[in-house]
Amino acid sequence: DSLLETYSYGIEFAGWKDLAWDGSFLYVADIDTIRQIDITTGQKTGVKIPGPFYYQNGLAYDAEQDLFWVSGDASVIYAIDRSGEIVSSAGFINDLPVSGLSWEDESPFGPYLWIWSMKYTPDDVRPQAFQMKSSNGTLTGVNFEGVLMAPNAPYGADYALGATITTEAIPGKTVLAGLHGSSYQQNNDLLDWLVLYNIDTEMVPGPQISVTPESIQNNLMPGDSIDIDIVISNINGDYDLNWKAQTEYPNATGAVPGDVLSSFDASLLYPDTNSRSRGIAWADNAIWISTSVFYDDQFRLYKISADGSTLLETKTFYSGFGSGWRSIASDGEKIYGADTYTIAEYDISSGGITANYPKLSFSADALAYDPDEEHFFMGNGNGAIKEINKEGDEINFFVIPLEIEGLAWDKWSPGGPYLWAIAQEADNIRIVRLDPESGGFSEVAFDGINLSGDPNAPDTPEALFLSPDWQENKLVAGALQKSFFDVDEPRDKVVIYDLATTPPPGWISIVGSSFSTTTPLDSDTLTIRLNAIMEDTLMTASIVIRSNDVVDPEFVVPVNFRMMPQVATAIDDVVEKTVQIYPNPSSDFVVVEADEIRRIRLVSMSGAILSDRIIPNSTSETFDLQGLAKGIYLLEVTHNGGTDTYKILKTLRE
Repeated sequence: DSLLETYSYGIEFAGWKDLAWDGSFLYVADIDTIRQIDITTGQKTGVKIPGPFYYQNGLAYDAEQDLFWVSGDASVIYAIDRSGEIVSSAGFINDLPVSGLSWEDESPFGPYLWIWSMKYTPDDVRPQAFQMKSSNGTLTGVNFEGVLMAPNAPYGADYALGATITTEAIPGKTVLAGLHGSSYQQNNDLLDWLVLYNIDTEMVPGPQISVTPESIQNNLMPGDSIDIDIVISNINGDYDLNWKAQTEYPNATGAVPGDVLSSFDASLLYPDTNSRSRGIAWADNAIWISTSVFYDDQFRLYKISADGSTLLETKTFYSGFGSGWRSIASDGEKIYGADTYTIAEYDISSGGITANYPKLSFSADALAYDPDEEHFFMGNGNGAIKEINKEGDEINFFVIPLEIEGLAWDKWSPGGPYLWAIAQEADNIRIVRLDPESGGFSEVAFDGINLSGDPNAPDTPEALFLSPDWQENKLVAGALQKSFFDVDEPRDKVVIYDLATTPPPGWISIVGSSFSTTTPLDSDTLTIRLNAIMEDTLMTASIVIRSNDVVDPEFVVPVNFRMMPQVATAIDDVVEKTVQIYPNPSSDFVVVEADEIRRIRLVSMSGAILSDRIIPNSTSETFDLQGLAKGIYLLEVTHNGGTDTYKILKTLRE
């Protein structure tokens, strides 16, 4: 109720938006920097932490991990260390501001990050607070609306400014102190209010999940399938349960994300050198590259063999706006090319343009396509990513602190779908996996390789694609990079990176929707399909259901699935087996011997086909095992006596 101290700092470019306290110093969110203040003198100490945004808004301090949580004008909130490095991120609600942030560890199953934001309706504009579980970036469902302090309410409005949480303002209470800018559009009204809200609770906040059944066990004959329903219930009577499910399975590839599998100089294949590559995509078991405009407002689309050895096809198009396709994406059957105002649809089978979709004036340096939702993701060098539908309507928009040059859609990685970006970061190429709803960083990221022969001109990124088909049983990223190598002109290099992920096996899948919002005291159904694609095999996986339940945010349903041996139905079906496999175990190779071998398939224990070899009446075949990780694999041998499955053990060379 009284002013204790006043400090002046002269002219600041944009003022300080929010404050945080680490127990020793005060920290302020300046335009693009976090500054340290000595509260004994009230002056800046000179310690500065670079922020992830050009305009910082909210600021909170996590004492447990010694991290600062920072928000900007976008919907992404970043946790950074004292050097300014991004440690983690969380996505907030699109189109709502993050004006203030505060850290709270008093409530059960915390800590929590509180977001001081806004409620926007045509007749009600006021602050609104949201509680987020800091460990997974999920909103718990707990929120409340602020009061209106404007003297002409309800016709006036209050706007959220900074916020903090304290247990000292009111003895025995945990309060959120929210700063209101009340009717601030009136000149010199001086109506800034500090309002204390009680957030003290001993109850577990948010919804509560219940899953039935809690495990799945099933046996099927080869060739059969079954659908199993999982009932997901919200047993809380106050809050909505937001959940999302995915299948997870053994994924021991032995690789490291970012390992280079292959590279080639695409410039050597071009019929002319008057244009540079702009976009890259994967479709029809080949790499597709679009170029910039060369003469007469024309540009080209090249189809190149997967190994980069052969130019398979060249298409020439006219650009009405003189830019060509600045970026391309594919769903496997169509190529989508982003021009100045439209996204063209090129049909691979017919070889012609079959549609044009509006994209307005967003500069799409990067393009990705979600075939399930039929949405486009466009990105540019300012870090902006816009999601639109085929009518051109904006679905989502966010900004990340990277110079985006390429985007790619990922529906194959466990826990997905994801959006991948290739970007320029200082002198490095950076490839990162993002949450497509918020732009938040996932745990997977790596630096690209530099192939340039000029130390003063390292490689720069141009575009990106993802594919599970470039190499069997591998998910890869293909990057288009501009590179210098013993020449004055830049070359277009294609680099294939291993993402250390095994594509989903064929024996388990989710049928229909994999996510929902379940209202209080209600239930939804998730359907799982099991397919017996092999014989005499035990497979394991998990259905992981992630939700905003703070007690059980990750509910795991174990799956044990036995594919039974094929049963003979007549005496004529029983044929003497003459198959021999040796050596077993082995570190290098195995030999398969049988009368009239017709086909051999090598299959991982997750059901992925590693090799499928059709042989015309051979009696002996050798399989190289050196490229495989150690473990158990299956050999399916088709011969004149039928098909038999054998387990082999791959060991490490001594």
